Amino acid sequence: MIMLRDVARRLPAWDGSVKLALGLAVALLLLLLALAFGGPSEIQFQARIGAFGLLVTLQILFLWANRRHVSPYHQAQQDFIAGDYQSARKQLEAIPESSRVSVDALVLLGNCYRHLGSYDSCGAALERALQIKPEHHLALFSRGKLSLVTGDYARAAEMISRALRHGSPQVVRFDLGQALYLNGEHEAASEHLLAARVELDDDPPQQLMIAHYLHALRLAEPPGRSLTQAGLEHWRREAATHAATAYGQALSEAVDALEKQLALA
Repeated sequence: MIMLRDVARRLPAWDGSVKLALGLAVALLLLLLALAFGGPSEIQFQARIGAFGLLVTLQILFLWANRRHVSPYHQAQQDFIAGDYQSARKQLEAIPESSRVSVDALVLLGNCYRHLGSYDSCGAALERALQIKPEHHLALFSRGKLSLVTGDYARAAEMISRALRHGSPQVVRFDLGQALYLNGEHEAASEHLLAARVELDDDPPQQLMIAHYLHALRLAEPPGRSLTQAGLEHWRREAATHAATAYGQALSEAVDALEKQLALA
């Protein structure tokens, strides 16, 4: 019934050719079903095979007809993944306020604001998400990430630790280790950074900063030339994005140290 209501709602917006094809397919399906269950016995089996084929065709028609019906949230997800945070923000802000109670949508909006440097708006969106669902691990992690980039490392470590307890993937241990390192809690930081090094073996920027921190803690050799070249530009951009915060300044110092090591390599 839900599917039929959805079809009835979207049908007026479908292309004329799709509507015609749908009508013909439904009429033929009804004819085949009648033959499959009430026709001569010698053609019932073939009619059932034909009806099954038409059902597959109808599914393809529905997918094709709805190809442009992407919700603002899913469009925002695609824009966010592509790095177009402005477009993602506009998509999410266009959703009526009464509909913006989805925790996932609020978290995505908050993360857009964070990438755009609108920290107050980011915090407001994430706090609202946590009011709705206090144990939502992505909301907890995103709140911790906001605290990290604004330089509140103790709050960042607290929120990301909570996110881990409520189901965040192990890769967030990099951000937890980074928050602890920058807060001067080096022993606790090393535990998470060593674990994150295993989890993030295919992420050069994260591997680079892990290697930098572990080298500073005398737990690893300095990062090699190829790793530094692969990941350094990411941290240059991050340092520039958050230049006005203590986190941005810490990243800038790390980038300077890595550039000096690269020059000497």
